Amino acid sequence: MTPAPLATPPSLDDTFTQLMGKASEKGDLPGFSQSSRSILNALTADADNDFELVQTVTTDAGLTQRVLRLANSAMYNVFGGEVNTISRAIQVLGVQTVAHLALGLKVIESVDRSRPDSAATLAEMQKAVLAGFVGRQFAGGRASLKDTETAVVCAVLMGLGRMMVCFYIPEAWVKIKALTDQGVPEDDATHSVLGGSFADVGQRMAAHWGLPATLTDGMRALVPVPGQAPASHQEWLSMLATAACQGAQILHSQPEDPEVAFGGMVSVFSSSLGMAPDAMLSAIRAAKSAAQDHFDQAPAALMPAPTESERTAGLLSGLKELEASSATASLMQLLTMALEFLHINFGAARSYAFLLTHKDKCYRARYGLGEGANARLPQLTLDQAFQPDVFHAVLKSEKVMFVPDTRAVNLKGKLPSWWLSALGDAHSICILPLHLNRTALGFLYVDWLSPTDAPRMDAQRLHMLTRVRELLMQTMAKAPGRAPVS
Repeated sequence: MTPAPLATPPSLDDTFTQLMGKASEKGDLPGFSQSSRSILNALTADADNDFELVQTVTTDAGLTQRVLRLANSAMYNVFGGEVNTISRAIQVLGVQTVAHLALGLKVIESVDRSRPDSAATLAEMQKAVLAGFVGRQFAGGRASLKDTETAVVCAVLMGLGRMMVCFYIPEAWVKIKALTDQGVPEDDATHSVLGGSFADVGQRMAAHWGLPATLTDGMRALVPVPGQAPASHQEWLSMLATAACQGAQILHSQPEDPEVAFGGMVSVFSSSLGMAPDAMLSAIRAAKSAAQDHFDQAPAALMPAPTESERTAGLLSGLKELEASSATASLMQLLTMALEFLHINFGAARSYAFLLTHKDKCYRARYGLGEGANARLPQLTLDQAFQPDVFHAVLKSEKVMFVPDTRAVNLKGKLPSWWLSALGDAHSICILPLHLNRTALGFLYVDWLSPTDAPRMDAQRLHMLTRVRELLMQTMAKAPGRAPVS
């Protein structure tokens, strides 16, 4: 006999209030911290504003390493050539693809596996990421890149409600699982315990985070009547995401031989999504294979540090990539790529691009990388008028300068007050001046917080820094009217 659901279900409002209270006590849901929401926001950002995604990814060295590894894998790097920076990955793959890679990695790496209550949350997060891979394969070549990646993220986010309840209200999760184990349909069980479905909870949280309507609407579970075509583009997103989630659930629970279990799901969705049953099964197999790079790697924090030879190889490869990109990239694109190249390959704590503002007669930091980089931008201003300090000395010399110890006696009084107040905790700094026709138009700034963080600045590395400066100035010279000044 099928048991009856609970008699007096709470309201969805009550459940959401409880979730928000638990979130306040317990902190962000793993994988959906502010950085992950920045990644999601990049999916709807203007193409010219993709530097926010670069900032978000490069703040996490482990995430940067793994995104680049996947960007160079056979599945993604169909254009050939090595990808050494997130900026280049965005150029080659697009913002949408890089954002999805970063989101999936952020979610799956975020769970503290040492916690006794982490197993269920980890399982739900794995299913969510797996749903993204299935969704990508389902969309295949039948949609634009932007639509494909939007569908992928809808599929990932469709598991948000499950993750929220599992992580924040484990007692409710246990009740729901007990009911479903006794034969109660999951939707009936969730309504009786939560006052709504898992999808309702996820949509409510996504709206609370301020995610775009395209994503929140696409999180609505939609199972078609067999043969029913989606009535709108939004319904297509929802159907595809729903099918992807169902496929991920089956893959996760029956990883060895899932195809027998797919018969019902394929018969419901295949014609509505415009896919032959065999094509759906092939897509699921491809998704399972592609997901291995996510699930089979150790957390980035446990990865061994690169050796000196590996660091040098990375520098040479990244410099080669910059040289190749300089032929086609715009000046602003090359500036962001150069800054990221320095930040990642030289192990910097913070990196900034300062550009001349004619109106205010000063050099202002326009963008930066590293923890808290954006918050410091208003404080980072160097007057154009000459002062006897390190920065003006570099701009006058037109040569790269590396300062190994900012606390050295000979530098006393030669570091400006704005630097001391905003960046004065740096132990070592490097400045690359940028000139056009002997006029300083700006400079790149990189710093390290301790002596052990700073690289060994030998002749080869100094040559690389000089070469980066030359590439940027050559690009400035090609289009002086587009020089990054105002």
